[in-house]
Amino acid sequence: MDPIGSVHVAPTTERTAARSRFENAVESAKAQLARGALATADVAAPFLPGGPVLSAAVRGAIGPGEPLSVKSSSARKGAPAPPRDPGSGSTGSGSGSGTGGLSTGGDVLEATRALQIESQSMNLQYLQLQESMQAESREYTALSNVMKVKHDTAKAAINNIH
Repeated sequence: MDPIGSVHVAPTTERTAARSRFENAVESAKAQLARGALATADVAAPFLPGGPVLSAAVRGAIGPGEPLSVKSSSARKGAPAPPRDPGSGSTGSGSGSGTGGLSTGGDVLEATRALQIESQSMNLQYLQLQESMQAESREYTALSNVMKVKHDTAKAAINNIH
């Protein structure tokens, strides 16, 4: 038997797997929800006491510098943006932001519908699995009862021989 030579250990690499359709749908819905929350906070900011602080808090929770913030601000291109001027209390900026919120609201609804359809499909598959398991259980119970009756009959016949 030959001795084992020196062992070379390869550096580990992170495993990258392709994202599933469900993961993509959830990620998209999460991004759309964040954009919707940001647009809602921007719309409500002029009408609420401390609204600019609320808007800034929502923007901070989403995360600074993410593409999400860029997309939501590009949806409101034509209107003056309240986050850049937190002291602004004019209603004009709120109504301009509302149109951006509506356009992202459609995307949120679309993503929500996609998730609902996928959820319904998974629920249907789960119900089919439950039905097949119940049918198998009924079949097992029926066979078990038949075998028990057969066994009891044979045992009774043997006991009657005496």
